[in-house]
Amino acid sequence: MKELKFAQDILQAETPGETRDLILNLGFNGLFFQRWYPDVMDNWEGLLARGFQEHYYAAQVYRFCPVARAIHQWHRSYTFAEARRTILVGSAEAKVADNLWKLFGMEDGVVVFSGRSNLKSALILTTDCPVEELYQKHSGILALAADKLDRQLCPGHTLLRQLSRENITLSPIQQKILRLQINQPELSNAAMAEMLGISVNTLFSHHKKIAKKEGVTTFTGAIIKQLGKNASD
Repeated sequence: MKELKFAQDILQAETPGETRDLILNLGFNGLFFQRWYPDVMDNWEGLLARGFQEHYYAAQVYRFCPVARAIHQWHRSYTFAEARRTILVGSAEAKVADNLWKLFGMEDGVVVFSGRSNLKSALILTTDCPVEELYQKHSGILALAADKLDRQLCPGHTLLRQLSRENITLSPIQQKILRLQINQPELSNAAMAEMLGISVNTLFSHHKKIAKKEGVTTFTGAIIKQLGKNASD
């Protein structure tokens, strides 16, 4: 009866937030949604430890993460533990990815696929303990919930944030902004804008564009990512 009640509640949920809360009440501690296009992906952090995605993408941890690899290789739902057992990336690098998830309180989780119109999407749920038993218990209604979120978070929805799937080249002014911030961090935004010959509002607009191109959530994340690149050169 509980499963039937959950299914009815999911079908009646009017907003992504309502759907999220119903899912989390099953025993999950985190939820986010992604949809993939050739060059970008839609992203909604329904409930996620603050700072996780910035670290995950800025440091390019996702490149070595079995959980992320399985998202792009598999077409069936899976648990994080299954991906970690099955997909072999560099053992040291994969361990860094696993530790980052756990550092933010996400020991395990499950990826439930959905999508339509040739666009694959996924509901990613996390737990602070092994998820297998919870997933087996609720796999059917989680598939229903994933489909519901895919419909609610239609392309262009205001809750969605687009992240780049590739390293897109920064424009000359954006490269200059990034270098100036790294080399002279003591400067105020007003001083930087004056040196660059642009307004502060234009500077802030470039900050957002740089972050998006670098696949992170903030300009600070873009700086961290650039510093990481410089260190590896």
